[in-house]
Amino acid sequence: MLLWRLLRKNIVIGQLLGYFFASLFGLTIVLFSIQFYHDIQNIFSSQKSVFGRDFLVLSKKVSVLNTFKIGNTGFADSELDDLRTQPFVKNMARFTASSYQVYASASLSGGKRFSTLLFFESVPDEFLDISSNDWHWDKGSHFVPIVLPKSYLTLYNFGFAPGQGLPQLSESMISMITLDIEISGRGRGDFKSRVVGFTDRVNTILVPQSFMDWANAEYGTGAAPSSRIIVEPYNLTDPAVGKYFAVHNYDIANDKATAGEASSFLRTLIFIVMGVGALITLLALGLMLLSINLLIQKNHYKIENLSLLGYSVRKIAQPYQALVLVLNVFVLLLSLFLVNRLQVYYASSFSSIQFNVAGFAWNFILWGVGIVAMLTAINILWIWMKVKEIRK
Repeated sequence: MLLWRLLRKNIVIGQLLGYFFASLFGLTIVLFSIQFYHDIQNIFSSQKSVFGRDFLVLSKKVSVLNTFKIGNTGFADSELDDLRTQPFVKNMARFTASSYQVYASASLSGGKRFSTLLFFESVPDEFLDISSNDWHWDKGSHFVPIVLPKSYLTLYNFGFAPGQGLPQLSESMISMITLDIEISGRGRGDFKSRVVGFTDRVNTILVPQSFMDWANAEYGTGAAPSSRIIVEPYNLTDPAVGKYFAVHNYDIANDKATAGEASSFLRTLIFIVMGVGALITLLALGLMLLSINLLIQKNHYKIENLSLLGYSVRKIAQPYQALVLVLNVFVLLLSLFLVNRLQVYYASSFSSIQFNVAGFAWNFILWGVGIVAMLTAINILWIWMKVKEIRK
């Protein structure tokens, strides 16, 4: 206590406050970045996240060569094998295309007859987002269930129907219409059909895989190449997903792949902010070291006299070291409090997308303790060295 009273007279409160607020600001930025990164990682990696179970439909880019039937947009077996071995691929399958012609017709209200050429594709049921008891086909059956993209119904209701004087149809209404299907190729077959579901996942007209395999063998004119692939990634936001597709020049049928780019950008932004916070903290450390150096130089005469009286370096340095320790403990506690308040704020702001946080994680608190412990150790060592220099 006596040493503290003797050495505190030359302490500049403004310098201590400058260090305190600079350290508080820098440490809060660093810890907030760590906490926020921890929270968004839970969203990005969770299978029950806001992104849900995602699927990507891949195809090759169409060029002028393909127009003249010189290029090939089909996927070779080697390309599929390479894609299948990528660490971000959880599951994948080919689209099976029909190698026969399909003609559909139906009678609408008012006695009007609707007819059109169609095409069929199929994918394994595990990749579909429908649940219908009618979605199956057994050999010998003359009823073929169909799944349509919801976008097709939208185009019909708001694009085609008004211009042709046809009625607009709801999903339930269109599911009640029976279609007459005529298949031709190596032979000819007539079937009845009905839309049993709608999908947002793939943009094609789907029939059961069992029917597609049978019809291609029965009526097909040859094996249709696999020109599209459906892929289920482990984590859609993995930056490796977008990089792989870009390198191989693959087209993606929807904009979900941009989530990977967005998450990569967000992670980069968080690290940049974290770096800014670390820089501010280091500048605050430099300010404190400079202040200590000036303070010890001002007390140069007192420290020399205390040394002559038999006080050790440890005893003389203790008041300054205790001051630094108290300041850093307050910086840590206040920083944790501020980060907690910020966390509560952004968690409530993102509640609409089910952004759930679990409060402070132990590893997050350890980060704060570790950073402050490092700053304190540097300050304490610096004080001891400066006092020792004078005592010599």
